Amino acid sequence: MATIDTSRAAASAAAPSGAGAPSGAAATDSAAGTEDRFLKLLVAQMRNQDPLNPLDNAQVTSQLAQINTVRGIEQLNTSVAKMAAASGTVSPVSAVGLLGRQVLVAADSVDWPGSSSAVPGGDPAATSPLRLGFQLPAAAKAVRVELLDAAGRVVFTHEAADAQAGVGMFEWDGTETGGASAASGTYRLRASALGYDGAALAVEALAPARVTAVSQASDGARVELGGRAAQPASAIRAVL
Repeated sequence: MATIDTSRAAASAAAPSGAGAPSGAAATDSAAGTEDRFLKLLVAQMRNQDPLNPLDNAQVTSQLAQINTVRGIEQLNTSVAKMAAASGTVSPVSAVGLLGRQVLVAADSVDWPGSSSAVPGGDPAATSPLRLGFQLPAAAKAVRVELLDAAGRVVFTHEAADAQAGVGMFEWDGTETGGASAASGTYRLRASALGYDGAALAVEALAPARVTAVSQASDGARVELGGRAAQPASAIRAVL
């Protein structure tokens, strides 16, 4: 008796989408398409079966079980993909704890309120240092973050050697490289990094901002930042 071979169809349906198959064949190679083709073949086989050698019920049942298994695998893959996507987003409820907190986000500038020590009779300890940072995609042999004033003059430089991948942080108390107190204003951030292979690394400069509100967006929670544009909660690199 001729039977329907579903092994190849099962393998193609269980494999991840895009694994060597043309994009136009996605629907055909899905479990639903395999099941449809199987049922059509089964009906055609039953219509044209040999009366003296009819289909074996046990074999038909086994083949139906294979198709159900393939369909179940595809549904499982879909569920896992949805769970993975959900785990990569931050919900507004989970982001409520960020309200009022200082966080680090990618930025190309930072505001310095000015040092109290620059004012006669001012308390040097009254102004808190700024917590700044950088983010590396890989370990770096050397990292440099510079602060430049409106005239393009470098007023402060932070250097780090043998920095690990991820977020690194440092503080700036408003003291310029020469020892003078920096004036209040906006300073531009410029970051660069050198990998161990001698190639430049794409490094991000990070600046502090305070979370003032949390809202819902299509891609998850969105945070309002004091003095900066709103960003997805996933854009936060560190919580201070």
